[in-house]
Amino acid sequence: MTHHQIFSSDLTSIRKSLIQALELSDRIHELESELVHHLYKIDQQRTYVRIGYKSLRGFCTQGLKFGRTQSQRIVTRVRRNVPTVNIDA
Repeated sequence: MTHHQIFSSDLTSIRKSLIQALELSDRIHELESELVHHLYKIDQQRTYVRIGYKSLRGFCTQGLKFGRTQSQRIVTRVRRNVPTVNIDA
């Protein structure tokens, strides 16, 4: 019985690959949080209506080119978003 190819791979390259994946994931989450923040402002002012979209979900799906499921997930996060207040200001 032979082992899978991963067992013959260099552990350093495997670790490096996993670390890169984690770093990319962190960046995606940061950017998604930033997107939700911007979309919250857009949703409050309903600026998507001025450019021809009937809803925030329609803007996400057609304008931002997200899939239907991903758009719904983003809209849900936007609607649940509670803006934070800067105490130091």
